[in-house]
Amino acid sequence: MLKVKNLNKSYKDKKVLTNMSLDFMPGESTVIAGESGSGKTTLAKIITGMETQDSGFVIFNNHSLPPLRKRDFCTCAKIQYIFQDPYSALERNYTLLDTLNETMSICRRNKYEYLPIEESLAWVDENMLDYLNKKIDTLSGGQRQKLCIARALITKPEIIIADECTSMLDNESSTEIHELLNKIKIEKNIILISIMHEVDFHSSHWDKIAVIKSGQLVEYKDFKYFYENAENEYSKQLIESYNFFKYESGDKNE
Repeated sequence: MLKVKNLNKSYKDKKVLTNMSLDFMPGESTVIAGESGSGKTTLAKIITGMETQDSGFVIFNNHSLPPLRKRDFCTCAKIQYIFQDPYSALERNYTLLDTLNETMSICRRNKYEYLPIEESLAWVDENMLDYLNKKIDTLSGGQRQKLCIARALITKPEIIIADECTSMLDNESSTEIHELLNKIKIEKNIILISIMHEVDFHSSHWDKIAVIKSGQLVEYKDFKYFYENAENEYSKQLIESYNFFKYESGDKNE
């Protein structure tokens, strides 16, 4: 189980998170929604240890987590981060095998049990097993993001944080990535946290939704009830925006 409790974070005079508290359960996916600059990514980076809160706690498996530099390798390995840009997240001159071998080697050095390369890649796309010796720069955006997910799976994570991980992909690839992460969440019983600016409120990929505005949690409920039963005014604005752009997109396709 993962809990964030009363997190506060400021950058100079700007308050980024205010008394943020959320619970995340294994086998459960939560989408964290809100406008750019609302504090979504800061929250995610505090969970991973890349940022340090001013006050409050991140509690994982009943232990309060320190900043990244003070965490042991096992804790770091259990929390994996999928970045927004799959192009900059991978070394383009590496092969797929080079990329996955690097993570495996780090696990070996730390005497940490890992998922074999072929198995991790097969989890995301068995067809990519034929590409092991291909260079990264020959892959599409969707394939690169699959590779990032495969790399994360090597460490047998208990938490995956996907930060706008489909924002640079086309609709077909985005759907495929969300379906893949949902499958991993269910079959590996992990905590999945998706950070998103634009959410498909008719999707079935998430169990819960947390809406953040100006660093504050304004709504937190089961995702399947959100579209019809959103209570906060900002939540309703997100739904209205979704409906508007969905309608506009539909017009253009007719």
